Amino acid sequence: MKKVFMLLLVALLAVLSLSACGDQATTVAPTESVITEQTSTEEVPGTDTPTEEVSAAAEDPWGNMVFAPGAEVKIGVSSALTAGYAVYGQDMLNGVELAIEDFGGTLQGWTLTSEGADDGCEGAPGVTVAEQFSADPAILGVVGPMCSGSVVPASEIYDKNHVIMITPSSTAVVVTARGYENLFRIVANDELQAEVTVGFLTEDLGLKTLGLIHDQSIYGEGLAEAVRDKFEEAGGEVIAYEGLTRGETDYSSIIATVIADKPDAVYFGGMDAEGALIINQLRAAGFEGVFFGPDGIKSKPTFIDASGGTADGSYATFGAVGGASGYDAWEARFTEKYDAPVAYGPGSYDAASIILQAADSVAIVDADGNLVIGRKALAEAIRAMQYSGITGQLAFTETGDLQKVSITVFQVKDGDFVEVKKVDFGN
Repeated sequence: MKKVFMLLLVALLAVLSLSACGDQATTVAPTESVITEQTSTEEVPGTDTPTEEVSAAAEDPWGNMVFAPGAEVKIGVSSALTAGYAVYGQDMLNGVELAIEDFGGTLQGWTLTSEGADDGCEGAPGVTVAEQFSADPAILGVVGPMCSGSVVPASEIYDKNHVIMITPSSTAVVVTARGYENLFRIVANDELQAEVTVGFLTEDLGLKTLGLIHDQSIYGEGLAEAVRDKFEEAGGEVIAYEGLTRGETDYSSIIATVIADKPDAVYFGGMDAEGALIINQLRAAGFEGVFFGPDGIKSKPTFIDASGGTADGSYATFGAVGGASGYDAWEARFTEKYDAPVAYGPGSYDAASIILQAADSVAIVDADGNLVIGRKALAEAIRAMQYSGITGQLAFTETGDLQKVSITVFQVKDGDFVEVKKVDFGN
């Protein structure tokens, strides 16, 4: 019996030993995640020493984006994709998709895709989209948000997570005033729009009095304030200053107040959906003076066409496009593929192209075959770039603004926007 007991004990110990070996094997099974953050300088399994590429990538102070073989690399697009401003958001998405196509559809062999998310041109959903994109390890960078009201709160999320964002349309001064190193824009700020607007009203048109309406957003009210202050500095008189609520359809009481003292012009700080209603109701109320707005109303389908013909003669400012960088040929390709660009398609194309070119310049493939891109390295590559785009020659300051920008005054004539005057700023 003693001998039998000893044999059973040996057998039991052998089984336990095999079981322990089996548990150890499962702990080194490959992870299911296809994209991970790489921050360690440890040796790569299967190599004697760390590769130079992995060591260099691991030094990025913001961490690295690591894309496993076969993984997709995405550019996020944060914009209004439903409701009244959707025409702008789709324009942005189209621009990004065409940029990816023109880049070749891949980044060093990794498939490129775009992903649109609806921020509604508002703060809270803009933050939600920022959290969504920041949590997605496939996101290389973000084009947008479109509206300053979205950018201001959302950019805090992108900054905290070191996600690159380039807005093609957000003009509020505060956007770049906070010193975020991951944030860029390829459009002039509201101070410059206001300067050109007031110069045109007072010098080119010789107007003396002005009524102002704004939509109470960071963007619209900020513009109205800047125009008001500069108009008064230029010697003009602001005789009305009123705010409206987005989404309403009857602004007759506000209009009655604004035109009661018969201003030479009415300036609207806001977007196209309300702008079309404002100009229509101004004309219906008998106002025959000048109507002027910012880049937010520069849309043929949702301002000119939606106004029912009353927008004819109106003015709008917008960052200039076209010229020697091949805009006309690009516009023809864009129009054939999607329809004519509305407003922010060209800038979104350039924004995506900048992200892709910068990423290509700093990306490496590590010893495991992963595509590795340092987050701060990407930001620094963008800031150092001299980019010849379809919206012009683009280069950034330390704050993420453009070194050189242009503002163009457009007038609505025969159902379309026609360039009237262009003003250059910078070097």
